[in-house]
Amino acid sequence: MVQQVSVEKNIVYGKTETEYLTADLYRPSSSEEDLPILVLIHGGAFKTGSKEMYMEWGSMLAQEGYFVMAINYRLATPNYPTYPGILEDMEQAMNWLVFHANERKIDVEKIGLIGDSAGAYIAAFFALKYQPFSYQIRSVIGVYGVYDLVEECVNPVIERENNMFELFLGLSFDKNERAFKEASPIHYIEDAVKSPTFDTSFYLIWGGQDRVVNPKQSLRFYEKLKEANVEVKISEIDDKGHFWFNLLPGIEGGGVNNYPNNTLYPEIVSFLNQYVRIAWSGNFSKRQIHALAKMENLTITK
Repeated sequence: MVQQVSVEKNIVYGKTETEYLTADLYRPSSSEEDLPILVLIHGGAFKTGSKEMYMEWGSMLAQEGYFVMAINYRLATPNYPTYPGILEDMEQAMNWLVFHANERKIDVEKIGLIGDSAGAYIAAFFALKYQPFSYQIRSVIGVYGVYDLVEECVNPVIERENNMFELFLGLSFDKNERAFKEASPIHYIEDAVKSPTFDTSFYLIWGGQDRVVNPKQSLRFYEKLKEANVEVKISEIDDKGHFWFNLLPGIEGGGVNNYPNNTLYPEIVSFLNQYVRIAWSGNFSKRQIHALAKMENLTITK
């Protein structure tokens, strides 16, 4: 039986120095238990895009029994770089969820992040860089993301007339390579896994024919996660490039029922159910529990 979905548009979850930040909320109309949470983060080269790109995913995932928050965040202009402020926007979204957890009947210890392109970068970076105690990010699904800014600037799949990463950081890549490295999620894996609260699994998805972001971005990120013993799943869509995961005005496809999303949807739901829905309640990390169990020769039941 398909659940009815309740939608709230343009809820204010935070603000920048110039504007309020808004989100669209999707949830099953009736639920007895606190709902696990999904935060959807749109792409758009850090300078465009909107939460409305995820309206179909929001409704579909709410029907699966999730509280879904599709967010807008600050966008870069030539006079307004948005790094690292964009991570502050994510932090405000997380704090909004914590503040409203009881009234909204949501479980902030069961949060998953989903992002495409720039949104995948934001999701991965935030999950690796921030290790809070008041909520738990259990999974990240990153679709054709950029995870190493230096590598993408040095070996782009296309020559860019305008470098989106320079706009994002407000710096030219020339002579500022260190800043671009420090803004790259791939370099935060090692520190993240040392944290006793880190408990995030990853699902990386990309198109083998991508001519916007080098497909090797996802492959290298996958390899680094595996080296650090982080749980990670991958799906490469051999015959697709960029911009097929969600809706863009005037562009055909991008719906949940369009290829390849229709083949990915059950994989995504299965991944979320495994790593978000049935995650332990409380600020526990599987990594730490397993380490303690090994030390004391204790039995793991889950």
